[in-house]
Amino acid sequence: MKRCSLLLFASMAIAVCVGGCFSLPSPYDHAENWLIREDAIREFAVQADVFYVQGGLYDSRSKIPVMYAYVNSEVGKGKFSGFARVFAPLIANEEDLRLALDWYLRDHHSRRRPFVFIGEGEGGKLLQAYEQRNLSKMQARGLAASFYTDTAYKGFVTNELVKEIKAAVARVMYRKCWGRDMPEGMAKE
Repeated sequence: MKRCSLLLFASMAIAVCVGGCFSLPSPYDHAENWLIREDAIREFAVQADVFYVQGGLYDSRSKIPVMYAYVNSEVGKGKFSGFARVFAPLIANEEDLRLALDWYLRDHHSRRRPFVFIGEGEGGKLLQAYEQRNLSKMQARGLAASFYTDTAYKGFVTNELVKEIKAAVARVMYRKCWGRDMPEGMAKE
């Protein structure tokens, strides 16, 4: 009987490990599938992460989209520098979005740190739909806020939007630290 129980336990352990110990490689393991991937910046060096989906969907037959220069200067090394790491995947469809977000949440996110969704145009619509279907899961993982616009245009990520994002992150961090909502007006700069 002991031998049968031991054999049953070993086979269950192997089944669990095969199902959860190994993950298939993701196309988002490779830097060329990202407009911006600031995973080299250590988590403790900044307060939050920004998961940004650009306006134009990526066509794998073409090279980097025209939006690249704008995204890199405004979103990546621009307005969030020193405050947040930016992850901006190249996506062509909802499956790409899911794979990129899974990669980010699995490999570069901890529940202790807040993150923000920013989406523009078609890519933003996909991100917003994904968020709506998975809102409680995303909030449990640390989603502090989300910002969307129907059109992709230079100038969506304004200094005012960055202030709103910083305030949302501050509210989430306050709630995690103190177990209650931040008093009104405290998160304003």
